[in-house]
Amino acid sequence: MFIEKLGLSKNILINKVAIITGAGRGIGKELARALAWLGANVIIAEINEYGKDVENLICSEGGTALFVKTDVSKEEDIKKLEKAVIGRFGKVDILINNAYRTSTGTIDEISIEDWDKIYNVNIRGAICAIKTFLPYMIKQNDGVINTVTSAEGWPYMAPYFATKTALASIGKSLAAELDDTNISVFVFGPGMIDTPGLQEYSRILAPKYGMTEEEFKSQGVNPGYDGLMPADHCAAGWAYNIVYAKEYHGQITEPFSPLLKLGFICAKKTQSLVKEKKIQSETELKIFISEINENSQNVRALIEKLYQETNDLGLLAKKWMNHTFAKRCGMKIEKCVETMTELDNEIQKIPNDIYIQKEHNSISIIKKLPWFIQVLEKLADHFHKCIDDAKGWIKDPDELEIALKTLNNREKSVLNLISNLNQVETLI
Repeated sequence: MFIEKLGLSKNILINKVAIITGAGRGIGKELARALAWLGANVIIAEINEYGKDVENLICSEGGTALFVKTDVSKEEDIKKLEKAVIGRFGKVDILINNAYRTSTGTIDEISIEDWDKIYNVNIRGAICAIKTFLPYMIKQNDGVINTVTSAEGWPYMAPYFATKTALASIGKSLAAELDDTNISVFVFGPGMIDTPGLQEYSRILAPKYGMTEEEFKSQGVNPGYDGLMPADHCAAGWAYNIVYAKEYHGQITEPFSPLLKLGFICAKKTQSLVKEKKIQSETELKIFISEINENSQNVRALIEKLYQETNDLGLLAKKWMNHTFAKRCGMKIEKCVETMTELDNEIQKIPNDIYIQKEHNSISIIKKLPWFIQVLEKLADHFHKCIDDAKGWIKDPDELEIALKTLNNREKSVLNLISNLNQVETLI
């Protein structure tokens, strides 16, 4: 399984109990296998009988699984699920609301009955599961809860995308309500994944979008993949998020960042706004090494200062700042401090004889370079957007001038470091 390649300790989730709704096929099935490999006792809450096949598969792979036939739109089925899980395992540690229903057609064509059925599975089912199993997590003051989101506003599947957007809001609301607990809540956005469901609906949707099936499935929306992301790759990234759920609390996550961070995929290089310099001599190389060290230390210092500035804010302003930063940058400010510290430490290791070192791939930053660049690009974009935020919030002209100068300098510092890292990429 792909999960084995991520460097996570096998059995890191030993004795954890994970419920995954809609785990009979696709991403849910692969996530169940991944969590079982990590040691969790996995409950396959699936409406179709092929959920039993997933149970058998996981058991054959050495894991522990239990199939409970469940229609999440029916409260009595959720109660039966609760009875089965608590009766056998006595607790719940992880709840993944993955079950979904959909329908295709224009808003005018899709019947109200179909809208109701989709709502009952996608929204009501997730809420019933949360209300049923959250009390167990509150009692033990520990747990992980996920809702699953998708794109917004795509034509011909309005009920599906509307409910997926709502699930993102529900997940964020629940996370905010549980901020002061050890229960971690995040929203997961898979991307376009090679699943039976997508294969089925691509045949219906592609002609409506004026595409062939192959064109529809190869739109390049998945970072690091030309077409669809394999379901086991997606599940591995999701499992990584679950293992480190505390870092993702209150955020919308995806499977690509962990794989990029670990060097399994590489995002397309974006055009730097800062012109890169050609290095043509040993003297210029030494100057470059000195420059990248200085720029790295500057960015590390500014993110540490931002962290302190945020902590000094009042309660509501602090929550808003943390939420905005996490949404734009894909991580909390404190996690960004850790990442910039790690980057700075790696940069300090870059040798002056980089041309020789590259022959042996002995520069430790090589594997994580695309990941660091992606983080910095999001950070630069955050500071750029903060300029518009400041113009809307700060009314005093003198105070605004100071704020804009600070934000422009922060954005420039990050862009300079991005340019440096792109240069390192060409050198190695």
